[in-house]
Amino acid sequence: MALKRLAALSTCEISDALIRLGVPHGGLIPDLAMLSPTDEGARIAGPAYTVQMVAVADADTRKPAEHFVDACPAGAVLLLQTPLGVKSGCWGGLMSTAARAKGIAGAVIDGGCRDLREHRALGFPVFARHRTTLGPSTFTRVLALNVPLTVRPVGPASDPPFPDTVVEPGDYIVADIDGVVVVPQGMEDEVASSAERAAAVDEKVRSDLEAGGGVTEIMLKWRGRAP
Repeated sequence: MALKRLAALSTCEISDALIRLGVPHGGLIPDLAMLSPTDEGARIAGPAYTVQMVAVADADTRKPAEHFVDACPAGAVLLLQTPLGVKSGCWGGLMSTAARAKGIAGAVIDGGCRDLREHRALGFPVFARHRTTLGPSTFTRVLALNVPLTVRPVGPASDPPFPDTVVEPGDYIVADIDGVVVVPQGMEDEVASSAERAAAVDEKVRSDLEAGGGVTEIMLKWRGRAP
């Protein structure tokens, strides 16, 4: 039930709730943007299935027994991570074709993707740090599936630095036009409840603003503090 409630909330509402609950990064998986589809109302939600990628020359030679798309359950959100600074992509049109056929909710990429027209033609949701012309084979390879991933913001660093975001397999991911957020397992109910309460207050604020009321007065009335 809590997961359905989270799926109905915006990423902004979820981030605000996580901040109120003491999560310093507000669940934000930083620096990602929606590249597909082009419909600004598109959104995805589901449990994270993670894919850790490393440089081809990495000393760790482990390799999963199964392709990550084949291993990912239907309804899950694939979260792929390449090393920071890699300019190649790790997701292309054929992967969206396979993932869509399998019922995977979407791909979230801490790295690059290519073949944007193919993703958009399929209507398959893809969120990534950047687009590229380069494929993965000569640059990166898959190391491990369904392991914790630590997502670090792209520089230059802020002061104070923005905290890293750790995503555990099964954490709940929601993504829309504003960005990508993750809700840690065990926090779903309290995040959904906090976000729903705030959304109800925001509707009262919006109604009074549309009637021409002053911002300070209305914020004090409904939120108990001035902006």
